[in-house]
Amino acid sequence: MGRNHVSLSCTFVLISIRPDAPPHQPPTNKYAWGWYSVNIPNEDKSQEVSIIAGTGLTYADDFLRTMDGRFGDIRLDSKTHVEVRSMNVWGVHLTSCNDGQLLQFDVKRSDWVNITDVFGTASIPLRQVVTLESSTYLVTMDFNSELSNYNRLLFPFKDFVFSDFEGLGVPVHLTIVNKKSGLVMRNETLKSGGIEYGYRLDIKIPPLPAV
Repeated sequence: MGRNHVSLSCTFVLISIRPDAPPHQPPTNKYAWGWYSVNIPNEDKSQEVSIIAGTGLTYADDFLRTMDGRFGDIRLDSKTHVEVRSMNVWGVHLTSCNDGQLLQFDVKRSDWVNITDVFGTASIPLRQVVTLESSTYLVTMDFNSELSNYNRLLFPFKDFVFSDFEGLGVPVHLTIVNKKSGLVMRNETLKSGGIEYGYRLDIKIPPLPAV
């Protein structure tokens, strides 16, 4: 319980603050958060599939330093619910999983594009592949987005901008495998994926227009 409690607590600390680089380092999209969601409705509510996952890499403070936190909630039907958490902090890798072990929690980002506006240039990955693996299940969500999928939310602070890109209606190929039985439970492409990518931009806020 102690190991799981530490991991869960650190995860909540991480996702409650914006990702940021360590002191005296310029902001970079290496320190970012990502959110991922897939939902497959069914008239039989007990057969609905719902998956949500989140990741974040940030320098928290002088005590916790750099933290890499990840969590996932996987509901394959009304009876199958898998929770996974992962935290790297102080050079220690902490995990918790209610289905044996968390064997893999990986996010691969590619197809980077630049978006330029009055606040400067931001880079985002149009493709993100999320892999979650517990003792029984292997889940892969392969998001292939387009710029038109995104809304950009800007959070200006005193001398910098946190930029959050939210994508809805993103095509995502979902595969779910029961490793013990060898059953492929899902292998389909959906058009209703949700994705998010946010980080601090290394820019200055432009002056407000004169009234």
